[in-house]
Amino acid sequence: MRFSIAGVIGLSLLLAGCSADANRPKVAPVSGKVTHKGQPLTAGDVVFTPTGGAASQIATGQIGPDGSYQLTTFNTGDGAVLGTHKVTVTARSSEEMKKLNEPTGGKIAYKLPAPLTPPKYSKVDSTPLQYTVDDKKNTIDIDLSD
Repeated sequence: MRFSIAGVIGLSLLLAGCSADANRPKVAPVSGKVTHKGQPLTAGDVVFTPTGGAASQIATGQIGPDGSYQLTTFNTGDGAVLGTHKVTVTARSSEEMKKLNEPTGGKIAYKLPAPLTPPKYSKVDSTPLQYTVDDKKNTIDIDLSD
């Protein structure tokens, strides 16, 4: 009986070690705060897009009410692929976004509210934001100065 329990435990540990996808690029935790002209943004998205190489998996995060974000690539909160990334930020008024979900006489608003930040920050080809994710816990605060 002892041998079979030890065998089951050993096999379970072996299989648990093999469950990670060996083909996935390495990621590291990334979190921080997003501010615009020194004030925290209260809603929106942050996207880290790798600038080169075969590992082109983006990482995304929601901006919380205090301006904080945490990135996810494969599993919730796991971070971003190691290397240099172009960073985009899209923020809209949380109050205006809530209005999109309110029933208004059977009509649905298909037009998103205007962004709270300059449009250049929402596109990979125009964003000036670039950060490097290292093999450690990364705290990257993003300040949109204009």
